[in-house]
Amino acid sequence: MALARGPEVWLWLVAGVGGSVLFWLVQVVAGSGTITEFLGEQIVAVGGYPARLGPLIGWAVHLGVSLTYAGVLGVLVATVRRAKAALAATLAFVAALLLGWVTAVVAPPAISVTIALLGGQGFPTTLFPFNTEPGPPLWNHLLFFIVSWAIQALGPRWVGRPSPRR
Repeated sequence: MALARGPEVWLWLVAGVGGSVLFWLVQVVAGSGTITEFLGEQIVAVGGYPARLGPLIGWAVHLGVSLTYAGVLGVLVATVRRAKAALAATLAFVAALLLGWVTAVVAPPAISVTIALLGGQGFPTTLFPFNTEPGPPLWNHLLFFIVSWAIQALGPRWVGRPSPRR
């Protein structure tokens, strides 16, 4: 599977970066604080870093997570690509929904670990609880993965090169 030679790498980058900006925009429009702001402030506070680095740190972490999430979905999309187009798209969509749900549930404890580790404190002794409530974080994670699915699973057809099937 020669993933790096096709448009898939560009689609992964667009999905990851575009999804991270969309995730942030939803938070801005909703009037809540943003994850980039929260992460940056917390990591700076815990690590004793200069406050001016907060936005840079917050965005670096957010982009890293978004690219990783898009990468995981991209691997799943590539895995099912050999199925008939409709089945491959459906399987990838189900995977996107599952990833959206799972990442929303584990986000708070993962954020605890990220803040502690990047703040130089080691693994935290207490974690934020799992997010088991439906609400904006879940909807935003689902939106991220649905957009990522649309870009990565349907994108090769949009750029004129159907995904290879055998």
